[in-house]
Amino acid sequence: MTSWCAPPARGVLSFEITGYSQHRALGAGTFIQSAAMDVGGYRWCIRCYPNGDSRKESKGYVGVYLELLSKKAEVRALYELWLVDQEKGGRCSSLIYSARAPTLFSTRDAAAGGPKVCWGAGWNKLMEWNALEASSSPYLKDDRLVIECHVTVIREPWVVESSSSSSAAAAVEAPRRSLSQDFSKLLETKIGADVTFKVQGQAFAAHTCVLAARSPVFRAQFSGEHGAQQRSVTIQAEDMEPAVFEALLRFVYTDSVSPSMAGLGADEKTEMWERLLVAAVRYDVEGLKLVCERALSEGLDADTVASVLVLAAQLNCDVLRDACVEYIAGTHRHRLRDVVASDGYGHLKASYPAVFVDLFEKVARIR
Repeated sequence: MTSWCAPPARGVLSFEITGYSQHRALGAGTFIQSAAMDVGGYRWCIRCYPNGDSRKESKGYVGVYLELLSKKAEVRALYELWLVDQEKGGRCSSLIYSARAPTLFSTRDAAAGGPKVCWGAGWNKLMEWNALEASSSPYLKDDRLVIECHVTVIREPWVVESSSSSSAAAAVEAPRRSLSQDFSKLLETKIGADVTFKVQGQAFAAHTCVLAARSPVFRAQFSGEHGAQQRSVTIQAEDMEPAVFEALLRFVYTDSVSPSMAGLGADEKTEMWERLLVAAVRYDVEGLKLVCERALSEGLDADTVASVLVLAAQLNCDVLRDACVEYIAGTHRHRLRDVVASDGYGHLKASYPAVFVDLFEKVARIR
């Protein structure tokens, strides 16, 4: 028998909670949940209980858990819970809890009389309310809390049976490789790059074959005799910023923009998502477009929803436009009033009357 033990897969889930005090008022046993993220081939999220879970011993504490979302799955994983120090600009985090041994996460149905399945694990006493909400606390600033969960998925050994015949070649299965990691390395090392993009004086080397495979716009640009000869492309400054183009390239190669978002504040992230959405539509990168729409939908608030709605209408982003309408028509009794009072709403009403009328009609139907 031949076996191969795969290296563990690691990832970091980040959960930014704005308006923390409002969530705290929801009561014990009520949780809020982060967006899902893939680590090691499984879907995970962070579940936070701002007012503690339903157990008596949890009273006075914030509870945080790592949840396995993949259906009918079973996996062992280590995890650490961190809180981001906002006094240091989000560049530093503090380890609050670390699992000493791997936890078996399972979403399979428990057999009759068998052990209960464990969909999630964490700590019901991550931090006391008084300590977290104290004026000296570096973790809760401007009613904003950022939780990180470092996940290490432990893969089981792969066992492959070899042929017993001396004349037959041994059956050996190739180890798994991460395609996104390989392409990320290709982008960083620039080995074999055959085109250079110049954006506001910064140069970005890339591979036309990768670009053509991922974007119909790039495919058209680099096809034909003239396109194949292009070795340098200058992108006008008013159309794109270097950080945005770098994030676009990273997604084209790896299906992720997480490194480009690291260290950005809430407003900076919103601005980056908006500009990335424009770039995704321009280069017809459908996957990035959907990621941007989802991120902007999850970050909507009364001050930004009107301007995001205008952007969605301009770019024909139906998913994002519907999310804006649903947010404005929400059940919160002060939401519509707050949106109307925002600067973005006035701009929407004055400059985009067609979008405003469409919004008015959809909100009327929903209500």
